[in-house]
Amino acid sequence: MRNSFLYRISTVALAAGITFSTFSCDDLLEIEPETSIDGSTALTSKSAIDAAITAAYTPLKSTALYGNRLITLADALSDNGRATNKSGRLVNEAQNTRGSHFTHWATSYNAIQRINLVLEAVPALQDVAVTQAAKDAYVGELKFLRALYHFDLVRSYAYIPGAVVTQKNFGGVPVVLQTFKSGPEAVAFLPTRASLDETYAAIYADLDEAVAKLGNITNVGRASKLAAQALYSRVALYKKDYPKVIEMSNAVITARGNTLTTSANYLAGWTAATHPETIFHVAFQTTAENIGVNESLQTSFTTLVTRGNTAQTGGFGDLVPTPTLLTDLGVTVTGNGTATAAITARSSDVRNLLFEVGTTGRGNPWVETTKFIGKNGTINLDNVPVLRISEMYLNRAEAYANTTGGDVNALADVNTIRTNRGLAASVAVDQALKNEILLQRRLEFAFEGHRFFDLKRLGLDIAKPALGTTVAFTEDVILPAIPNSEVLGNPNLKQNSGY
Repeated sequence: MRNSFLYRISTVALAAGITFSTFSCDDLLEIEPETSIDGSTALTSKSAIDAAITAAYTPLKSTALYGNRLITLADALSDNGRATNKSGRLVNEAQNTRGSHFTHWATSYNAIQRINLVLEAVPALQDVAVTQAAKDAYVGELKFLRALYHFDLVRSYAYIPGAVVTQKNFGGVPVVLQTFKSGPEAVAFLPTRASLDETYAAIYADLDEAVAKLGNITNVGRASKLAAQALYSRVALYKKDYPKVIEMSNAVITARGNTLTTSANYLAGWTAATHPETIFHVAFQTTAENIGVNESLQTSFTTLVTRGNTAQTGGFGDLVPTPTLLTDLGVTVTGNGTATAAITARSSDVRNLLFEVGTTGRGNPWVETTKFIGKNGTINLDNVPVLRISEMYLNRAEAYANTTGGDVNALADVNTIRTNRGLAASVAVDQALKNEILLQRRLEFAFEGHRFFDLKRLGLDIAKPALGTTVAFTEDVILPAIPNSEVLGNPNLKQNSGY
């Protein structure tokens, strides 16, 4: 019997009566199909559909995705993060060791197959409480989520359009849009990797429908028209579709108005339950959802429990900023990683206030980031911003900078970010302007899961200042391995180079 992940989830998904609300992603991998089908929760009522859609968000909270690794690894694999080895975590990732990479393949396809089941059920829903407008909103929400899962897969497991190593480019990822009606149909499902163009076209199609069918809800923990447009802006930036980036960024900025944080409220925004710039976040709401002291983002990034209090130790501070990041932030440090670590000077950039010397409770202190410090004072429990309004300005700036005659608009956008963060306006032009935009992305989104992908989509080598080496864009370790069970169970699925 095939043992690939896609086979197992396909078999589990044979009936629309799958229990969505009681199994985690990992649970679903281990159980037999017949025990995962429960007719009492068939997708034939509003309550069942509502529960199924809510459950489709749950995999985003996995430590393989926004709960930890999709965020931490994007800085560990880049030039932003160095490992302290205080818990042993993220050491190999920070060294770009082969095989130490993203691991969200199974979690993401599990979520996609659940979404496909609900999408199939919505048109046939006969519940009188569900109007056609409500059905459209369901579809829009599900298409947003499917686009997000597919996008996070393709940007991780494949090259990015316009930045490929030709001899190592085996396409995008399988685009899974269907469900399965029988065991033989599931067994026969042996997907190939869609091309990069095909993968992005499928994501575009889902986002087009999400934008058309979603409304502007205020709950940033759920999909909305604004969230779909913001995600579209990011996807288009990766595809280097600059007119689409400008179109979608314009739509979001116009709808949100001037909601950037300023020097006065920037620091407080990173302790609030909902960051004021958030367009969409992964919500961690309950004690049960607290990932805890081993793998939460707070414990990964800092030993501090609260800012400014080195007397109380919480997490491990496994990943800390590199010297070049601290320099770019305007932070002057002495004795970093020793008993006498101290910050001796800061520039006017308010973003550097999120970086402090940690505690001695896990060994010699380092300068750490406190972006994730526990919302409302609850340790290890943070909502995780996925899309913020500041990204729309920087996406649009990059798009303008790559458009003939666009430098004036690009400079205006990048200066909007600079001046809101306490810096003087820039006068950069041409390549210097593009460099400034990339620098502002580094500073604005440090430890939010962007840097590795920004370098990767531009085909840039990765300087590893803590190791005294450079990882070339052409090296195999730029891409992770597709799980062996997938490749061994599917002769049509091509493994990435070097694995």
